[in-house]
Amino acid sequence: MQTLLAVLGVLLLIFMGRNFALYLADASAGNISGAIVLDLLLLRTVTSLNVMVPFALYTAVLVAFGRLYKDSEMTAFAACGVGPGRVMSTVVVLALAASALVALLSFWTSPWAHEQALRVQEQARAGTAFASVVEGQFNQVGRSGQVFYVQGLSEDRSSLRDVFIQREDRNGRLDVFSARSGYQTVDPDTGERYLVLVDGYRYQGLPGDGDFTMHRYRKNALRLQQQEAAPLRRKRWAIPSERLWDSPRPVDQAELQWRIAMPLATVMLAVLAVLLSRSSPRQGRFAKLFLAIVVFVVYYNSLGVAISWVQRGVVSPALGLWWVHAGLLALIAILAVRHWGGRWLWYRLSHRQVGGR
Repeated sequence: MQTLLAVLGVLLLIFMGRNFALYLADASAGNISGAIVLDLLLLRTVTSLNVMVPFALYTAVLVAFGRLYKDSEMTAFAACGVGPGRVMSTVVVLALAASALVALLSFWTSPWAHEQALRVQEQARAGTAFASVVEGQFNQVGRSGQVFYVQGLSEDRSSLRDVFIQREDRNGRLDVFSARSGYQTVDPDTGERYLVLVDGYRYQGLPGDGDFTMHRYRKNALRLQQQEAAPLRRKRWAIPSERLWDSPRPVDQAELQWRIAMPLATVMLAVLAVLLSRSSPRQGRFAKLFLAIVVFVVYYNSLGVAISWVQRGVVSPALGLWWVHAGLLALIAILAVRHWGGRWLWYRLSHRQVGGR
């Protein structure tokens, strides 16, 4: 459990650090609002826990038992009557508990987090065209293609410094505003928001044309257009699980089988880790770690390939992702027979059956 929490903590730090940098880059480029970066980061982390928990448990079991083999503790356990069956049953109990958590994340929490992330982005896009402007950059906002440049911007976005605005007027002519400063205000009667420019110039038309005009003003108020929240496209991972069960579409069936795959993978990978961790004291506790990561990468990527095949109709949903799980079970069976022998496995299975009777 301690190793599991440590590995999961490292994975969270790496994942959150990487995505935080990506969201900050999008916010600095004006693609998203800086106010929703933390919300998106937390929701994105929640959506990835159903993959991180199985991998963390897989790595934790491998590292923990690798240390026991290195220190010859497993030999001491066997001498005291704690055999492979006792070890495997202990790991399976922990894996089943983790699998229940992963099932909760996979079937309900992750789709909810995806939907909430979409709603956060939709709400952030709703507002004035000026809401997404980033200081020190040229920002094209709104459907009208207005270009804003602000050298300085207060934290509450109420006051501005060195403002440049380019747009088109009603006649299709170029309309440019420049000002030393500005501020936002709300009309108490209509509730509309205005951007008041102070001490600047207005240019209409193109220099050299006969209709080119230039005006100097002390104050000039521009109405900020309210943007509607355009609904974002809902992808398959945001669909509630209840709707996937009743859908005959291959795309929905592939997504449903992916959500089923994560709880199954939690148990199977934990069992596989017990088998892969077996090593001699001279090999070290991390002797099989590279091989185990390769196996996980192949298994995870195979699930992705299987999902793509189901979505494109290459394989039927009846086969779906199950062939990937069958391949992992075959690997587990081969390693179990290799480490413990077929006779011991047959004895354990038949002994359980007799005990059950």
